Amino acid sequence: MIQQAIRTIRTLLPSSGSVTPEEIENAVNIAITIPNYAGIDRDALIRETQSIYNIRMDDFRIIEASERRMPWINEKKASIRWNFWNRYRDYLAIEKNFSDTVINQLDRLTDRTLDGLFDPALNAGISKRGLVVGQVQSGKTSNYTGLICKAADAGYKLIVVLAGTHNNLRSQTQLRLDEGFLGFDTQFGRAFRENNRFIGVGKLDQNSVAHSITSSLSDFTAGAANANGINFSTNEPIIVVAKKNAGILNRLLQWLSAHTVETNGVRTIRNKSLLLIDDEADNASINTLPDGDRSTRINGLIRDILRLFDKSAYVGYTATPFANIFIPIDDDQLFPRDFIINIPPPSNYIGPDRIFGFQMLEDDETSDMVLPVVHRVDDFHDFVPDRHKSWDALPANAPESLKLAIKCFILTCAVRRSRGQIGIDNSMLIHVSRFIRWQEKIKEIVENVFDFYRRGIEMNVPGIIDEFRQAFKEDTENYRSYTTTSEMILDSSLRDIDPHIQVDNWANVLEHLNDAASRIQVKRISGGSADALNYYDHPNGLSVIAIGGDKLSRGLTLEGLSVSYYLRASRMYDTLMQMGRWFGYRPGYVDLCRLFTSRELNEWFCHIALASEELRNEFDYMSYIAGSTPEQYALRVRTHPGVLQISASNKIQQTICDLGLNA
Repeated sequence: MIQQAIRTIRTLLPSSGSVTPEEIENAVNIAITIPNYAGIDRDALIRETQSIYNIRMDDFRIIEASERRMPWINEKKASIRWNFWNRYRDYLAIEKNFSDTVINQLDRLTDRTLDGLFDPALNAGISKRGLVVGQVQSGKTSNYTGLICKAADAGYKLIVVLAGTHNNLRSQTQLRLDEGFLGFDTQFGRAFRENNRFIGVGKLDQNSVAHSITSSLSDFTAGAANANGINFSTNEPIIVVAKKNAGILNRLLQWLSAHTVETNGVRTIRNKSLLLIDDEADNASINTLPDGDRSTRINGLIRDILRLFDKSAYVGYTATPFANIFIPIDDDQLFPRDFIINIPPPSNYIGPDRIFGFQMLEDDETSDMVLPVVHRVDDFHDFVPDRHKSWDALPANAPESLKLAIKCFILTCAVRRSRGQIGIDNSMLIHVSRFIRWQEKIKEIVENVFDFYRRGIEMNVPGIIDEFRQAFKEDTENYRSYTTTSEMILDSSLRDIDPHIQVDNWANVLEHLNDAASRIQVKRISGGSADALNYYDHPNGLSVIAIGGDKLSRGLTLEGLSVSYYLRASRMYDTLMQMGRWFGYRPGYVDLCRLFTSRELNEWFCHIALASEELRNEFDYMSYIAGSTPEQYALRVRTHPGVLQISASNKIQQTICDLGLNA
């Protein structure tokens, strides 16, 4: 109900320009006179509305090859009907409660990205390559959904989105594009069953029509493409959401090849401009072969698909561009030769600088700029030894730190309910091994621990209830309670990052403890697992403890992620940063989040936070220098002596060889 009230309040406020506190208070006073909103706390409504209008965002920066630039948007903007974009913009404001600041920035960014490509009405062969860099879990999907909407309005008739390497990420991406671009549920069985075919933007407007060859249930197949009745020559946009798998991409290539026509001995597609979005562009797309004359299958297939079109645009999206910058520079490669855009996150984004800081804090240190949510653990060595192998002896019991993490997740779910956050998603991440055999055993151990606590709560066992009370209220030498954490944030410069931060009352939390625990499921998420994180099929919220490895370490969003138990080591900047699923937005529960990890990983992430900051500062500096190009963009990333490296050596080895360095 509070979200509906905020939507009403926003209609009473100016749609552009700054909004004063007095205007917000007046709009809230009007809203609470409406009978449906009469029971909502006035001060809570004011704080929530202020949090939307107080979001700040720096402008994006761009480095581009000016001699290749062909600006066209400003000249044609007035003549284009922005139907897809306008309904997406309305969807973000009305349904997602995005701030005007964020939406306006997205509008400018997508205009500038599209302007860096080409006018699809151009009667000439052309190819463009660009890269958009954001932060981990900062909203890159929203960004490229906006670009897709504008591209479709401008006349790009075929859009291919390469969405990671796993089915669950591809499915999640398709569903988000169903909501943000298509407006209907591509999983027709579910749409028919729930009588809810129109979703997302489709609830606002059904007049903007696009077609999808793929669905949230199934990847690309030529049979499905030919059987769904879509005419490839239609003047309405067609979208394909495919994972980066050689078999899938080869099928897509063959299907597209059947629609080519021969001109001067070369078969190409001339009647459609292609926009290819490469999500997680540093993963699988990079040519990792040392011989520049050969390419990996996925890299080669992406390039083959682009070559099929007279007019093609490639835009990669990533939070970890280290490998992309080291792609060999030639016309046929995926190097972003036309532009690189760096997107700063909005002020409510929780990134590595706020989780870890740039220098590791000792146990007795605090920082006014770092959230006190990291708990370093050292009792895991017998549970999951460093550099363990698949066939090593499996653990028998959970360490105390994992038991505490599970208790914290139950507590966080309960506190969120006590704050009125009911019917929402809650997730806990356990990421300690990439081996399925180990994940299966860890799931068994976690289920036993969780069931012990759940039954104790259900039966109101005094000793169990007191354990939760202690975790909520009492500090120990190596643990900071919920009460203390909330107090520390409220006393810091980060107190305004979330209007819902408060010191909660244990009696209120206790009332919700059983309801919270009873809703939690334990799932193992891996390639061979039948479990899936399908939040969409749980309209009243899914609470889940997710155990996994690679499938949980890149791209996939864990909705409502609050507690993480993370011990997975890596020597690469990009791999470590991508494993940080805990970055992102935590509206209403930022003080309830917890990260349990090792001292070593804590130190590494501090180093990565500093390296990433230096990378972005270097980018900003170069963007101010006239004539700076992507080719001249030299990454200056600190290297951790003997431990960390920029990226996997096979991703950057061609550049290493060219520079005469050792891999």
